[in-house]
Amino acid sequence: MKYRFWASYLLAALAFLPFEPVSTTQVLATESVYQLAQAKSAYTQYMLLGYNETKRRNYRKALLNFQQAERLRPGDRYATAAIRNVTSYIQRGSSRNRIAFVPGRPGRVRSAGTRGSCFQTGQDIIPLTPTDKEAQRTTAKRPTFFFYVPQTSTTIQALEFVLRDGDSIDPLYKGTFKPVGQNGIVSVNVPADQPSLEIGKEYNWTFSMICDPSNRDKDSYVEGTIVRSQDENLSLQLNQPNTDLDRAVLFATAGFWEDALRTLANLRSQRPNDPEVQKYWEDLLNSVDIKEVVNKPLLPCCTAQK
Repeated sequence: MKYRFWASYLLAALAFLPFEPVSTTQVLATESVYQLAQAKSAYTQYMLLGYNETKRRNYRKALLNFQQAERLRPGDRYATAAIRNVTSYIQRGSSRNRIAFVPGRPGRVRSAGTRGSCFQTGQDIIPLTPTDKEAQRTTAKRPTFFFYVPQTSTTIQALEFVLRDGDSIDPLYKGTFKPVGQNGIVSVNVPADQPSLEIGKEYNWTFSMICDPSNRDKDSYVEGTIVRSQDENLSLQLNQPNTDLDRAVLFATAGFWEDALRTLANLRSQRPNDPEVQKYWEDLLNSVDIKEVVNKPLLPCCTAQK
């Protein structure tokens, strides 16, 4: 039916053109445009159906739709990420794991980059990121970064976060914060008055615990990368009525770690005694092997010092 409609539309349009022979090349070009439009529409439909079935926790149907989308666009980033994560729900057993995340390139370095010796053995900063092998993805213009800070044997003078545009020496944002005085999870927000992240550009970050401001070689630090991306089909699904837990699952399925983690961290702060929220939080962190921090408190940090 759709094909007959487009064919009729094409013939009608040709009727108003000056009478000249129509080449085979022109007809084939028109057919190619039509087929491309059809493929794009089908891809969008399959992705939206996949996200909708994911929200309903019907992971096998979601997988079939994401696989159909990937067939239309082989190697598509969003379809392959969704296939990877939905498959993990099925393999792990959705009744036991309510949310999970599978990075494209798994692998974690289990210790922070420590240049000095003012920290106890085995006491390292742990970044709440899924892997050290690739940039974490976010939809946020100004994302939030989460770190577990350990108990230390000496007094920490300050915490420092630096965000850079690629390999630029000059920081895009630099914040220095008061030490928290206990072990737990801190979060660093890029302030609203700072430039927003550009879509598709990779940014480098470093988070440090400063022991001696006059000798930064004693710092303990971690580093990583983040990239802002935009999935239009995910955005359409998120515009539908969703609970915050639904949104966290959709973000994780689409491969947006920062958004999923931030959503659950906010819920955990708002509903600290909610066992369902705690279960989602545990499942997400356990899925990327950050088991040691699942029960650590969220600390009121960090506000930049003037």
